[in-house]
Amino acid sequence: MRAPIALVVTVAALAACTASVPPPSPSPATNPPPVVAATPAATGKGLWTAETGIHGTYFHFGNPPFGAPEYICGVGYNLSYAGGAPLVSVDVSALFPDAFAAHVTPSMVDRAMGWQRPASIQINSPEIHDAAWLSRLGGAIGATCQNGPTDLESLRGTILKVNWETIEGTYEQEFRVDEIRGEMTVFGLPDGRTRVCWAEPRGC
Repeated sequence: MRAPIALVVTVAALAACTASVPPPSPSPATNPPPVVAATPAATGKGLWTAETGIHGTYFHFGNPPFGAPEYICGVGYNLSYAGGAPLVSVDVSALFPDAFAAHVTPSMVDRAMGWQRPASIQINSPEIHDAAWLSRLGGAIGATCQNGPTDLESLRGTILKVNWETIEGTYEQEFRVDEIRGEMTVFGLPDGRTRVCWAEPRGC
């Protein structure tokens, strides 16, 4: 009689143990990792905007008390580039009207004819001029005039040309300079670029 009773107890215990084990829960759904869309690089030729003007000044290095008064006249510009592929190089030049040559001093006639570029200015600056550095440039191109402010009229109609190279190609854009703006100062920035201020040095 003891054997059957033991068997019943064992089966009951096994059933109770089996019933207490919960069924496995399903694995939680995993979300896919977020996707970050890359910003496309700028492409195309881009576009330059220019702030230009005809200028003349007696306020320059070399004038009294260092020498005879000289009136420098020409065109000034501030250029900004946007909307195109990164710049590799930029070249700025100006073509003065034919009449301008008759208003400059004899020693400066060669600076009044044909395409002219700004005189280089030695400024301490980073050796690498990257695309951002090249996208904002300023400067002036001109010569010494004989008579002073009355010579400025001969500069109306000057053509300012920008030639530039990007990682995609080479391009050019021209601006006509007609506005006489009087005094102008070219000053150097800490990064080696130059910008134009349309005033005497004391007003910049």
